[in-house]
Amino acid sequence: MSNKNVPEIDYEQVLRDNGMPISDDELSKQFTDIVHEEGLITNTSRMSPFWRLINAIVTRPARWLIDALINITFKNMYLATASGGWLDVFAWGVNLSRKPATEASGMIRFYRAAGAGVVTVPAGTIVQTERINGEIYSLVTRETKAIDTASALIPVIAEQAGGAYNLAPGYFRILPVAISGIEKVQNEENWLLTPGADAESDNDLRDRCRNQYNLVGNYHTDAVYRGIISSVVGLSIDRIYFEHDAPRGAGTANVYLLLEAGVSSVPFIQSVNDYLMAKGNHGHGDDILALPLPETIHNLTVDIYLSETANLDNEDSEKLRRDITHLIRCAFRENSDYNVQKTWPYSRFSLSKLGEEIHQSFKDVESVVFAENDILSKLNVPRLGKLEVRYGK
Repeated sequence: MSNKNVPEIDYEQVLRDNGMPISDDELSKQFTDIVHEEGLITNTSRMSPFWRLINAIVTRPARWLIDALINITFKNMYLATASGGWLDVFAWGVNLSRKPATEASGMIRFYRAAGAGVVTVPAGTIVQTERINGEIYSLVTRETKAIDTASALIPVIAEQAGGAYNLAPGYFRILPVAISGIEKVQNEENWLLTPGADAESDNDLRDRCRNQYNLVGNYHTDAVYRGIISSVVGLSIDRIYFEHDAPRGAGTANVYLLLEAGVSSVPFIQSVNDYLMAKGNHGHGDDILALPLPETIHNLTVDIYLSETANLDNEDSEKLRRDITHLIRCAFRENSDYNVQKTWPYSRFSLSKLGEEIHQSFKDVESVVFAENDILSKLNVPRLGKLEVRYGK
């Protein structure tokens, strides 16, 4: 439900077809014709400094107004092409508002060193990732915790708001300031209790606005449930999938939520089911059950071949291998630091496309060879199991 298939409208041609001059030459000619008709200025030669001044004083502001009319007014008159504050006005008109950015929060496990006594981890302790596509992400502990067992989970919150902190297990494992008695630290499976989010994008807000037009009926249709869930949970509409055909008997349906890797589905599922069923936000006779989207696990082996012109030492080669690993993990929704094709339900995940994206991002790579074939998904999301990125021989 994006605006990528919206037909292009040539607003310049629309204005030109209705007699409005658009280009600088057209404006200048139109102004010259008016001057000649009125007999205001006799010397309209391009060699006349006075005429060039008057012509610029008149035509330049006119061009500014035309550009504003085409690029601002016309484009923001319609939901399909409106953006920014103009789109916020459309949203207000259908009783919606743009969702703000939020911080990720969850639980990180701290491991006590063998033989150490009670170890206190103070509030404000920072846990970081290694550099991912040039960025380091940090979490901050929310409370002081005394650890007298082998390990303990401590609540953390992202240093800044944004979806980039929704990282897969194993990413957060660096203590920039060591704590005596702590051997290691790591985020585990389902560590994220509340995923972070960027401020809602124009496309996502536009989709929710379009969905609102389907809510005027008296029946609870898919559009109604999409609107409810996307507002309560903070998911975009394209991450909500329905299973009809009475999976648990007449009047029943399942709704599946697509979450990023590492996000604990339990709080999401509980909040949706509580809001829909326990609080009565469902149609008469409806039985709606929210579930995490089923997953399929895929192992990948990737051989990388460098170009003959690549001049990398061992450290640079290892960094390149790590960066390629992060890019592949991004495609499987384990981070969001690269602009790559991601896995989706009901789709083909193209490994040749992934190889092309590796080439575009890393110029020293000459060839990428995958041992596996494309991944075809139905009502499930492909996740990454074992990943091995190595240099070919």
